[in-house]
Amino acid sequence: MENEEKKYSLIEAMVKLAPYFHQLLPGESSIAVTDKETFLDDFCSGELTKLANKGKPIPEKSVIRKALQTGMLQESIYPQELYGFPFKSTSVAVKDDQGNIVGAFGRGMSLSNQVALIGAAQSFAATNEEISASTEELSASAQELSAGMETLNLLKAEMEEQVNKTGVMLDFIKKVAENSNLLGLNAAIEAARVGEAGRGFEVVATEIRKMADNSTKSVEEIEEIIGTIKQKVAIISKEIPGLLEVSRHQAAATEEIAASIQGLMEYVQKIEEIAQKI
Repeated sequence: MENEEKKYSLIEAMVKLAPYFHQLLPGESSIAVTDKETFLDDFCSGELTKLANKGKPIPEKSVIRKALQTGMLQESIYPQELYGFPFKSTSVAVKDDQGNIVGAFGRGMSLSNQVALIGAAQSFAATNEEISASTEELSASAQELSAGMETLNLLKAEMEEQVNKTGVMLDFIKKVAENSNLLGLNAAIEAARVGEAGRGFEVVATEIRKMADNSTKSVEEIEEIIGTIKQKVAIISKEIPGLLEVSRHQAAATEEIAASIQGLMEYVQKIEEIAQKI
């Protein structure tokens, strides 16, 4: 049994084991076995089948040739522009018991998924930056809206106070008009009592009563206007607290969204870093 196990040379054993190694590799890949000059076998899948080299000589500038020359592991990444798809090639020289290089193992790994993942991550990152910028603008607008609503709330209170003061002033004017009307009436009575001598005084009394009547009518009109203003102020007063709460909630929500997007950007960066290492 022992002699039977030794009937394969190291290179022959490599060729026998290569298809099993290939099955262990993820995705689209290849496993190549060479002696010092030729590809003895090349097991490929996916896009890498286009580069199958079984029976072909080893190119002088290939990764496998460098591994054979240096005895050290060699790696190289080939861009999509070169062969139509990106892939990574890794090779290691194989030595016999005396340390002599007798061949090489080569592994190829398609990078199409990696490139697509990096591209998607970068595209997502760019889109995310645009969303982040828009969200920051929205957040700033929400903050301004909230501040504006706070100011409006203060102005509303001041307006209510001024409207109330106007009511007090109108009451005063109304009393002045009533007293003026009464004064004009008394003056007219007194003018009538004195007869012809009080005729000029009667004219003045009449004008005073007209002025009082006009003042009363003006006060009534102003009161009507003030009443309408009070109704509008009441509606505004009712709506402002709700709008103020909405603006505060919007400002807080946009800040949370901006923070979430920033956290998402960190995950995208990690994904890109991982993709680079695949």
